[in-house]
Amino acid sequence: MLLCPPRLLRTGLAVALITISAGAVSATAVSTPPAVDEEPGLLSRSLAAKSDTDAADVTVDILRADDTDTILDIAQGYGEAELVTTETGEPVITGIINGVAYQLFFLDCTDGTDCEVANFYAIWDRPDVALDALNAWNRTHPFHKAYQTEDQYPVVELNLSLRGGVTRTQLNDAFDRWTIALAEFEAQILDPSL
Repeated sequence: MLLCPPRLLRTGLAVALITISAGAVSATAVSTPPAVDEEPGLLSRSLAAKSDTDAADVTVDILRADDTDTILDIAQGYGEAELVTTETGEPVITGIINGVAYQLFFLDCTDGTDCEVANFYAIWDRPDVALDALNAWNRTHPFHKAYQTEDQYPVVELNLSLRGGVTRTQLNDAFDRWTIALAEFEAQILDPSL
């Protein structure tokens, strides 16, 4: 499927033509020619000729939860990580980032595959954290949620939608956010005297 620029972009602006086929997305950067009042279809032929001659295709790989080897490889770039399976057959990545243990659960799965949510999860054995401190942390960290378990242990989570897949860049961004959140939570909530 080829998405073409609307008529109003035919003024010499640079645009990207996006092609979607067989689960892969590719984008081609092109400069649109100035608007012309000549024969119909001239812009289409001009764009096709331009993209065939001097524009490079860029392919974006979409990762799904089933790409556990790739996701594990990315996780290992942030610290120790291994892939395990729950008793219900769902994959889980367990890891350690800067000394903090975490789990990456894959949720809303069908028979252990086609998971729709990646849930980053960390829990600490510190039942003395004030609820006010967790609430204050939640107000300033919109991508995460902190709460206490029934046994009063503090938990931090980050959820990432996998519906339709994610790019490697998006997954790295989630791991970056997660790494920062773990460090900030320990510094601001668990040991604010530092």
